[in-house]
Amino acid sequence: MTKLLEYQVKEILREEGIATPPGLVCRSAAEAREAAAELGGRVFVKAQVAAGDRASAGGVRSGADPAEAEAIAAELLAATIQGMPVEAVLVEAGIQAEWEGYASVSIVEGPPRRVLRFSSSGGTGFDPARAAFQLEFDSHIEPHVIRRELRRTGLASHELLEVTRTLSAMIRCVSRWSAYLLELNPIALTPHGLVALDGKADIDDYSKALIPDAAYLEAVETDPRERLAREYQSRDHRGSFRYVQLLPEGAAPAEQPRVASHSVGGGESMVVLDALAAADLAPTNYCDTSGAPSAEKVAVAAELVAGQPHIEGVLFSTCIANQPLTTTAHGLVDGWERAGWRGPSVVRFAGNESPQARDIVARWGTGRMDRLRVVGEETDEWTAARMLRDLIEDVNSSEEQGR
Repeated sequence: MTKLLEYQVKEILREEGIATPPGLVCRSAAEAREAAAELGGRVFVKAQVAAGDRASAGGVRSGADPAEAEAIAAELLAATIQGMPVEAVLVEAGIQAEWEGYASVSIVEGPPRRVLRFSSSGGTGFDPARAAFQLEFDSHIEPHVIRRELRRTGLASHELLEVTRTLSAMIRCVSRWSAYLLELNPIALTPHGLVALDGKADIDDYSKALIPDAAYLEAVETDPRERLAREYQSRDHRGSFRYVQLLPEGAAPAEQPRVASHSVGGGESMVVLDALAAADLAPTNYCDTSGAPSAEKVAVAAELVAGQPHIEGVLFSTCIANQPLTTTAHGLVDGWERAGWRGPSVVRFAGNESPQARDIVARWGTGRMDRLRVVGEETDEWTAARMLRDLIEDVNSSEEQGR
């Protein structure tokens, strides 16, 4: 899976007929000053990293003039956000809006389907689950259906047409790119129509050929684990193998213990990341091996995940999976054996063959891992994350006593 940067998403959106603010990508503070002078007026300087909620992390800031834009760009280009170095900034013109809302098309599990969401409120911290407008669909929704459902949200007549046009364009984009996610947050209503103030998209590596212009994807992923996962997926199409490095090995020390995440199911992966954060743990990666992959594919993923030298624990969890979890379990322990992983770990199986899968991991861990907990679906992800935190604290406490 490839997470597109904001400026890449916007370049593609413009080709698809969705408006974005005027802006220029800059790789130096001097370029940012020139861009701000060209755009005129107040601008926004936005760090270009594949991270969520950049604004809360200080990665989106407003500049009143070219000199201020230059100073902001200099700071951002020397910074890291969520462990990722900022190599470029987007300098963008400010937009006057009547309201700023939220729009997205995403995939949810059980069974897999797309969901279209819209809200006339949005921005930093907005929870998509709060969106008043939500429509599930398989591959397409006719505009008249979108417009009919939008009427219930209280939009004015002139707004209905513009929002319907934009949401329909988003559906075309997602279907054409085979994207997992397209999110515009915020999306603003202006006198000239809807404008995407921010955007993010997650696409399958095989979908890159479907983008209108491949030059939009000029950024090359350099993380070796992400590259290995993509290369392996290109050779073995049985099931999915998606990996994203969230905290590079060289990132500044985190206040919370760093832990690895490995899940079955894209939605499950996101739930696990939320659960780890709620337990005051810092997830270093996203990894999903779902869709009935081979044991060897799971093993390669497990070795990547557990082989990270900067982790203190691992949480493995599945959704209510249909794939044979005994195959997944064999792959998991093979990968951990190759990585030499013996640290604090919580393994949670739910779904097909889960009792047998739990037994496979538990038997493998006997005599190898003192701090391994294997649980079933009766234990939710948040409880599993707290269990992992307790195991890590137990290790740290024992080490302190040993000194």
